[in-house]
Amino acid sequence: MSIQNMRDKSQGLVAKFIVFMIIIVFALFGMGSITTFLAPVPKVATVNGTDITQQEMELAVERNRRMMLAQEVSLDDIDEDTLRQNVLRDLINRALLIDAAKDLGLGFSDAALDDEIRATPAFQLGGVFDPGQFQLVIGSAGFSPVLYRQEMRRDKTFQQLSAAISATAFYTEDEVLKSSSLAQQTRDIAYLRIDTETLIDEIEVSEDDVESYYNANTNLYMTEESVELSFVELKRADLLGEIEVSEDDLLIFYEETKEIYAEDERRQLAHILVEVNDDVSQEEALGNIQEVYEKLKSGGNFSELAKQYSQDPGSAEVGGDLGYNAAGTFVPEFEEAANNLELNQFSAPVLTEFGYHLIKLLDMEAAETPEFFAIRERLEKSYREAEAEDVFVNRSARLSELAYESNDLFELSEELGLEIKQTGKVNRSTNEGIAENTRVLDAAFSSDVLLDRVNSDLIEIDPNHHVVVRVEEHQPREVRPLVEVSADIQNALTSEKAAQLAREQSVEIVDLLNTGSITRFVADKFGLKWEVVGEAGRNQLGLDREIVTEAFSLARPVEGSKTVGSAILPDGDAVVLSVTNVTNKSETGMAETELTSLARVLAVQQGTHDYFEFRETLGEDGAIDRVN
Repeated sequence: MSIQNMRDKSQGLVAKFIVFMIIIVFALFGMGSITTFLAPVPKVATVNGTDITQQEMELAVERNRRMMLAQEVSLDDIDEDTLRQNVLRDLINRALLIDAAKDLGLGFSDAALDDEIRATPAFQLGGVFDPGQFQLVIGSAGFSPVLYRQEMRRDKTFQQLSAAISATAFYTEDEVLKSSSLAQQTRDIAYLRIDTETLIDEIEVSEDDVESYYNANTNLYMTEESVELSFVELKRADLLGEIEVSEDDLLIFYEETKEIYAEDERRQLAHILVEVNDDVSQEEALGNIQEVYEKLKSGGNFSELAKQYSQDPGSAEVGGDLGYNAAGTFVPEFEEAANNLELNQFSAPVLTEFGYHLIKLLDMEAAETPEFFAIRERLEKSYREAEAEDVFVNRSARLSELAYESNDLFELSEELGLEIKQTGKVNRSTNEGIAENTRVLDAAFSSDVLLDRVNSDLIEIDPNHHVVVRVEEHQPREVRPLVEVSADIQNALTSEKAAQLAREQSVEIVDLLNTGSITRFVADKFGLKWEVVGEAGRNQLGLDREIVTEAFSLARPVEGSKTVGSAILPDGDAVVLSVTNVTNKSETGMAETELTSLARVLAVQQGTHDYFEFRETLGEDGAIDRVN
């Protein structure tokens, strides 16, 4: 049954109730609950007595399939048997590791897990954890919150297990010295490079060769899967011009919102501060401020006393004047005391985190609401935005309903006044227009939209931009005709045969050198030139990695002799090389810091090796029963 047929049949009350119940189950228990809710779940394997269920298997397969599709792998190229085998192997390995972690008493607490989730940048908006973003991200990967936490807990436990095993690895000083000597070993190298470009003229590729290669490798010459989409989009910005604004509407809006535009009451305050610090205790500061307070009560001038006693460098010189400030400017204790003052009244000593204060109210500016006409433009802009937001929300909801209910985009277009637009050809790597958004591509290439030709769900490009897409044309991957690719095949075969000829020549040269042929004569015979690199190291700059690797894999030559080998470079060129001398760095004289650093690196390498060996041992010793 197609998705569209299912939609058609879901219009009845009974079907809608069933859908509603399914949604509830999803919301409460996650996707994995559905199969459990309906029927017993069979197992696919048992590991040390613990079952791996078919449900777990299917969820893992789907997640892996999604990841492959996200990496632009076509559905046609996914080998389901191989995928399922790999997933089952991974699930078995994970089960073995879980048992091993339990045996070692390893685990990851709920609190630590919560901290990790909150700190994950992908789950944040504006640098702050957002539950909606969390749900969106994990949902797109096929996880419910419960399942994601389970998987994350396991991964963190595995990291602990890996770290615990790796931490046991160590190297003695003698081993470090020997490794250092080998690592810094140098070799005198001479090499011949057989350039495939010089061999091309000797290569012949027939039409039969081209056709045979084409028939045997059609998978290399496939077109890219593409679709042509029609879509409607709803933008909040486009709705601003639709909003009709009357003077009466604005006046009502003004009365409802004028407090927003009001200028807050402002107070002019002054203060005298006596600090509490490392040198002055709270008790001493209180005694000092009390003396000033008594002078004020005896008729002292606040401004003059502030200049004489205040320890606030920013205000003391101006008689303690702090200027005009709105409510909320100062710390709560200061604010509370200031709010209780009448004009020209001063407070008793007030303790804050800075010390003791005497506060005086010098003046007040009452709160002022601007007149309607003074802010009319701002009002109209805010009114349009508020109304547009309401319209946008309502139309988005209706657009979502119509996308589900309709067989095409025409009803959406007519009812909501939206233009039906076209994308042209879109593939999985398209990065322009609405296809720049990955959610659009995911929807376009999803099985129901792509194959059953139904409307997509409402897609959020951003909070103020929603679209619904529909596939109009689908071009599956197909083999390109021979005539289109014959030149490419001709070039590929020519390069391949040239590389093969280069390899054959390298084998011949190695044989000649090993049987005692003089190096100069060998080079002349093949029209080549020896290149010499003295004292080359393992990380020799300017020398192909393949040459260095082969040179350091050859046996140490007998004095006065050489060892010979060959290598193939990434571009197909072949290299014949000889090593004539090997020099090891002395094992003495390494600085302590060098020894420590190298020991750490070697231990990490060994620890990683030990961890993988440990995993292999678990597989060999574990009780694993696969269900066929």
